[in-house]
Amino acid sequence: MPKAWIALGGNIGDVLQSFRSVRHALQKHPSCTIIASSLVYQTPPIGPEGQDDYFNAVLQIQTTFTPIELLNHLQDLEQQHGRIRHEHWGARTLDLDIIAYDDLILAEERLTLPHPHMHWRQFVLRPMCDISPDYLHPIRQQTAQTLLNNILNSGEEALPDGKKW
Repeated sequence: MPKAWIALGGNIGDVLQSFRSVRHALQKHPSCTIIASSLVYQTPPIGPEGQDDYFNAVLQIQTTFTPIELLNHLQDLEQQHGRIRHEHWGARTLDLDIIAYDDLILAEERLTLPHPHMHWRQFVLRPMCDISPDYLHPIRQQTAQTLLNNILNSGEEALPDGKKW
């Protein structure tokens, strides 16, 4: 069964409760099995000024969903948790992104895999390394841990320690 990595983020409302709710919804769905949950990290926002810090985490799942079916399911979960798309990189109750789906390379209108920005986002790579440091990026041919180390070696400050959720 294929494995997928899902990044969770949010900075409006009870984000940690939304994360727990999503994890529960994925676990009870017959097409998904949760393999691992990262710690959750509080991170500064990217995008418009004046936003609260974000919470970020990553789930690893096994799924019988195709990538597009998984995307549709995740977008339904976002809507169920009050996600409204007002502005690019704006504040949100919940953001669910497919970071990777096995070693699939995909470039479609609605979905690019692996996520085209994952290699420069510490807020994705740090939690991903909690659960899959040896994940091999199929385009860059580097592990998640190496990609994270590249960010840290560039001088970006490491995120504070994560917490269980």
